[in-house]
Amino acid sequence: MEANFVISLGNKSQVPIISFSATSPSLTSIRSPYFFRATQNDSSQVRAISAIIQAFGWREAVPICEDNEFGEGLIPYLSDALEDVNARIPYRSVISPGATDEEIKDELYKLMTMKTRVFIVHMAPNLGCRVFNKAEEIGMMTEGYVWIMTDGLTNHRLMDCWDMDSKLQGVLGVRSYVPKSKKLDNFKLRWKRKFLQDNSSMVNAELDIFGLWAYDATFALAMAVERLGTANFSFDMSNVPQTVRTELQSIRVSQNGPKLIQTLSNTRFKGLSGEFGFTNGQLKPSAFQIVNGERGIGFWTSKYGFVKKLNFTNVTRYSTSRENLGTIIWPGDSNTVPKGWEIPTNGKRLKIGVPVKEGSSVFVKEMLDPSTNSTIITGYSIDVFNAVMGAMPYAVTYDFIPFKNSDGKMTGSYNDLVYQVFLGNYDAVVGDISIVVNRSLYVDFTLPYTESGVVMVVPIQGDSKKNAWVFLKPLTSDLWVTSACFFVFIGFVVWVLEHRISEDFRGPPLYQIGTSLSFSLQTVVFAQRERVTDGFGFAFPRGSPLVADVNRAILNVADSDKLREIENTWFQTQTSCSDSTPTVSSNSLGLESFWGLFLVAGAAAIFTLIIFVAEFLYKQKDVWLDSEASVRNKILKLSRIFNAKDLSSHTFRQTYERSRNDSGVHVIGSDETSPNTNNLQGSPSY
Repeated sequence: MEANFVISLGNKSQVPIISFSATSPSLTSIRSPYFFRATQNDSSQVRAISAIIQAFGWREAVPICEDNEFGEGLIPYLSDALEDVNARIPYRSVISPGATDEEIKDELYKLMTMKTRVFIVHMAPNLGCRVFNKAEEIGMMTEGYVWIMTDGLTNHRLMDCWDMDSKLQGVLGVRSYVPKSKKLDNFKLRWKRKFLQDNSSMVNAELDIFGLWAYDATFALAMAVERLGTANFSFDMSNVPQTVRTELQSIRVSQNGPKLIQTLSNTRFKGLSGEFGFTNGQLKPSAFQIVNGERGIGFWTSKYGFVKKLNFTNVTRYSTSRENLGTIIWPGDSNTVPKGWEIPTNGKRLKIGVPVKEGSSVFVKEMLDPSTNSTIITGYSIDVFNAVMGAMPYAVTYDFIPFKNSDGKMTGSYNDLVYQVFLGNYDAVVGDISIVVNRSLYVDFTLPYTESGVVMVVPIQGDSKKNAWVFLKPLTSDLWVTSACFFVFIGFVVWVLEHRISEDFRGPPLYQIGTSLSFSLQTVVFAQRERVTDGFGFAFPRGSPLVADVNRAILNVADSDKLREIENTWFQTQTSCSDSTPTVSSNSLGLESFWGLFLVAGAAAIFTLIIFVAEFLYKQKDVWLDSEASVRNKILKLSRIFNAKDLSSHTFRQTYERSRNDSGVHVIGSDETSPNTNNLQGSPSY
């Protein structure tokens, strides 16, 4: 609020306002031409932080921020940056600047009960020191934890407020990079000598980057004033009438303010902090140094990502590979990269839901142990899951819970079982769970541990390759002939039904015959596509950090002999073949196997054809009841009517109505035919 107020004063008086400590991203939206930010915007560092998250494969991170505009202003930008690298924020920890030590410990204890072990700390140095002290006190600076500091902490010297000598070694951080130079070294010596003269009791005082930005900002303003070449910095009264003027409205307006901001915007030089200059009132973003404690381990730039040195000689593309960083010492003096999450020791065991099936099932079986009178869950899926959990790089404790009601029957369908994971009732679901699209909207599936089908490959030696007509052997000759006749018959029936009402079944005779037969062939031969599944998999909550490790464990189990052993246990292999003859026996399918199908299809087609003919003759009863016409004339007239379009049908009625509306001509439909007229309505077959 204070910064906003000062910026508004500068805008009213047309005086440049230069800040070297206002890092809040919200100040960018003010759009005042008189505001110059001589420091890095907090949002400029979020991509460097997300690159660290991506480099080590962490999927979740919890920000711990200060409960004010400075702390919370970073969160929206950090959340977007993490989403870009497929990571998310499961919880936001907010600590008040005036929080007591007990309140800080309570919040940290809450974080200990969660799975996520990656924390991003963004707060002022005084509060940050207290948070790290309490974290070390309750055991959160040990192996398995990840701490990342923003430049709000790394740009300050924390050694004075916290015993960092050993503990800070495990903390990562990003800080604005200041290139080394002889000019900077000389300035620091002069500054320290002067500072000790004025403050002899403060021996360990160091100049941080904010002091360098302040010096460069002052130097830039002096250069701008010098280039402006004027000594007149007078102010004019505002145009507000004196009778309604308030104290703020009485502020005078600088005569040279517009010229000064233009000159200041064009000022460029190499200062103590590096290349210094303003673009749209903002300091040009610099590279960020990645630090491990106080030790630099690499750099991050917006163009190249992680690099060990800023010479860019061998760098051609953006990279977030951790190979471009130096050796990292993690909390607890560990050299092992933390996986980023843990099952809390004081947390609950994972609840694994399993389906309940009536009868025998090799995938999931519920048995009663007579010795302990307890329920035992076994089966192929259970053994595979146990093997996968055994291949995990860490211990995971869990219990199998059958998805059943008080009657011992399954409570709902498989979709209902999977949905329980989304509701939080189960931590995972194991069984013959098919991976389908609608379920993936609510859960994350692992890689399939088995295919959802049975394939039998039987090597056999036969003489089929010498017979050019071997493709006809699956069916007997009478079945082939009957099928061909049905193709023609079904095509004829479809043509009769569609000829008067569909353009697709009109035209030259050969075209009509081809359309009818192709339609019949497609209807009989090509079956509707079945629902496709991707095999059986384990279901976990969306965004669960377990999924990536479980997938790797599934691959490890699949590559070993363990999965084959489990398959042999539950799916007994047959060592001998019931038909050991080396030749292919003729087991062709005959008409006797399908006569029922042909009977039903033929009866349905004939019944439909009879209804159509009866309806057609009823509508044209005036023709065939005409006593004056001969039988031959009646047949010819009915055939002509059948060959004409049925303008009363839905297909042609809309077309003719649009034609009538466009041309203004009234078209008589077939239902308007006079009983006494001999003129046929509609167009010919072509």
